[in-house]
Amino acid sequence: MKSIILIIAFLGFSSVFSQVTIFDVARRGTVAEMTSLLTAQPQLIESKTAQGFTPLILACYNSNDEVATFLVQQKANLNNVSPNGTALMASVVKNNEKLAKLLLDHNANPDLQDGNGFTALHYAIQFRNYEMIALLMQYQPQITIKDNMGMTAKAYAINLKDKKIQHLLKL
Repeated sequence: MKSIILIIAFLGFSSVFSQVTIFDVARRGTVAEMTSLLTAQPQLIESKTAQGFTPLILACYNSNDEVATFLVQQKANLNNVSPNGTALMASVVKNNEKLAKLLLDHNANPDLQDGNGFTALHYAIQFRNYEMIALLMQYQPQITIKDNMGMTAKAYAINLKDKKIQHLLKL
């Protein structure tokens, strides 16, 4: 009898800790799993981790393109800002041009700033990601927004002495 109680307790304990959260699905789950979660609890689409990450930010950071696309289609807020940035910034940092374009095409704001004052363009310039800079410039980001150190994307481009970046920024 004692062993049966222990087995039941273990199974109950295991099931509590094996539940998949919306954040797990955003990181590495499927659209089917996300659909199931959001059908049961639609408000989860805007939930945040303790660090301020939304499911969309996590999907973009982890290059879970299908789930990120689904969340955009389900009208997730594209402009949520965590201390570490936005979904667009996550796409830029991870060099995911497909997701960055999707977000921009759905009106993600390229001028939002993270906890360091960086915009998506600041990151693209820091990584010398010419394709991402070119993509962002199509959406007319402000190149004079200052980060927490008082530096603008324009200033970083000049300091890098990278002619290609300067050309992309039309300096």
